[in-house]
Amino acid sequence: MSKSFVMVRPDLMRLKEYFGLKLLAVKQPADVVDSVKHGNPDLLLLDLRDKEDYQRGHIKGAVSMPLEEIDKRYQELPRDKEIVAYCYNQYCHLSTLGALKLVEHGIPAKEMNVGWKEWVSAGQPIHSKSADGLDCAGHCTIGLLDNNENRESGAIPFR
Repeated sequence: MSKSFVMVRPDLMRLKEYFGLKLLAVKQPADVVDSVKHGNPDLLLLDLRDKEDYQRGHIKGAVSMPLEEIDKRYQELPRDKEIVAYCYNQYCHLSTLGALKLVEHGIPAKEMNVGWKEWVSAGQPIHSKSADGLDCAGHCTIGLLDNNENRESGAIPFR
């Protein structure tokens, strides 16, 4: 009996380490919703989906940097903002891979544990042609977008 107890302890220590690291690496959607709705200038959302998907719609204030462009463009990212990556859905690993690449380049980054699909399904603030009558051609770029233009939404936030 004591032998099985001894074997459990290292597993518990590994689990504690895993969950501690997970908390450092993941940004909760409720926190992102709050930041987007209040125009938090210290948050930069990084959309890792294809540019075409970004142009069809993205989280309000997000900038596009597809995964395959990170190694060439990471220098464009500000160093004084919290960078949070997202992708297609909660099962997509582009945000994990993108955040890892940024960290490998010395840029602290987190991933949001939901993606575009869950964000839209929850009715959270987005930018799309249908949202404001404008498409992204020519004005949604990698440059820092004005997060103060976020529209208020009566949607129920992630909780």
